[in-house]
This record gives sequence, C-alpha cells and structure tokens, in this order.
Amino acid sequence: MKHTSEWKYVRTNSKGEDIFRRDTNESLDDVLDFLKDKNVAVEVHKKATLLSIYVGCRRFDYYWTTGRWCQRRNGYPKKHYHSKGIADFFDRFLSQYVEEADEQQKGLVIYKPIDFYNHVC
Repeated sequence: MKHTSEWKYVRTNSKGEDIFRRDTNESLDDVLDFLKDKNVAVEVHKKATLLSIYVGCRRFDYYWTTGRWCQRRNGYPKKHYHSKGIADFFDRFLSQYVEEADEQQKGLVIYKPIDFYNHVC
C-alpha cells in the first residue's frame, strides 16, 4: 500500500492556526482486505470515511483517508493520533491488542457473537 509522508496545508481555523493534513492514498477496499487478512472485526461508516475496529473489548476508530485514529471509550474521544496508513497503524498500535485478545481467548469456546453495543468490559 502506498502512502505519502508529506503534510499539506488545508486551511486556517478560527483561532488563526494553520491546519495540515496527510493523505494515506489507500482505498476502502485495500484497508478492508488488510484487516480481513489480520482477522479483525470492522464496522464501516462510509459517509464519515471511518472504520470502527473491534479488538476484544476495545473499539478503535480509524479514518482510512488520513490515517487518524482514536481509542473509543465513553463518549467522544479527547485526542486523535496519526498513522501513515493501515499497515503502520496495525504494526505500531493495534497489533499489541490483537495479540492480547488472542491470548485471552485461547481455550475458550464462544457460543454466540458479542453484542458490541451492549457489551461491558
């Protein structure tokens, strides 16, 4: 997958600060194929260019156009982080939680799917 490491000027916000953006140049299909290979549960929100990624009891929101992401807890996240693309996001941040979830589920038999919206961890 190709990505660019160049930040480009987008606009100036109401506080007079310059806003920059880095595009990942990845399509939704590329990102979904990557996550499917890693066996990760995903919910797609096309209008927001957002993926909700579920690993164990954790939810991560990932914007595939820019590589911005956050870990969703209660309500709206306070801070977003940047990655260079889905492979960078997975390797640097998500893989540790995938390994942890796999370790916790060893030897367990799951009889019904988890309802992520009502599931409390």
